[in-house]
Amino acid sequence: MRKLILTLIILTSINLSAQKSSEIFFGDFVECYYSNKETEPILIYENLNGKVIAELKPLTELNCWYKFSISESKDGWLKIENIIVLPSCRENELNKNIELYKGRWILASKMRINISDLDVEPKNGVKFYKKPDLTSDLAHQSGKFLETELIEINGLWAKVSFEVNGIEVIGWLQRKDQCAYPWTSCLYQTD
Repeated sequence: MRKLILTLIILTSINLSAQKSSEIFFGDFVECYYSNKETEPILIYENLNGKVIAELKPLTELNCWYKFSISESKDGWLKIENIIVLPSCRENELNKNIELYKGRWILASKMRINISDLDVEPKNGVKFYKKPDLTSDLAHQSGKFLETELIEINGLWAKVSFEVNGIEVIGWLQRKDQCAYPWTSCLYQTD
């Protein structure tokens, strides 16, 4: 029991530290992450379909992932605003200059956004819209945790895809419901 309580305290401390250090990201851009479960490097391109200028190796540390702020998207590409490595890898070179690759591009594939870890009725859950507009029809509504793949952005809206009961769903997620933390949850905000 003591080990469990100690583990929870450590994870909570890491989580709070990670969220506090990343306040520079929050709210201004769509954020996404590249999971440490991925095995392929992230290629950073000079411009759309341009030459590769850097390769970010997959992270092998258990509690580390790449977190990206995205300012623009086009045809499956995402424009980088900044990158940080969180939470346990604070000594990573990228953290010394998070804007090192500002204005460069990455492919959207394998970039993830989660929704909060909820346990509510779907009618009270997170809404995915057919268009990036609160008056748009709903594509889906979920009361459970979902890991989604980022497709594109429009302002602070994220177009994402995910599967529900073996069926692919594509919808727009408003900024307040986007979570760029792979193993923790962001706060759920009701309408």
